[in-house]
Amino acid sequence: MSEVILDPVRWESMEAGDTAFIEDWTACEGDRVHAGQVIGRAVLARQNVDIEAPHDGVLEQICVARGDSFGHGDVLARIVNF
Repeated sequence: MSEVILDPVRWESMEAGDTAFIEDWTACEGDRVHAGQVIGRAVLARQNVDIEAPHDGVLEQICVARGDSFGHGDVLARIVNF
């Protein structure tokens, strides 16, 4: 199993007081996903950011719901290998 977190480089554009939140999930729990596939979208520092699957597998769990905020290093989802 691997954890999906946002690339640390994405956080460089954040300023104090900026909010990061999940805009939408494009994949559902139980879906087969492939490395690099966009499985969701987040908003950081007023810009949209794709959330990509780090490897092939099954999206086992979405940890941060649509509309919820999250912080640097938070686990957004979990993917199990198949």
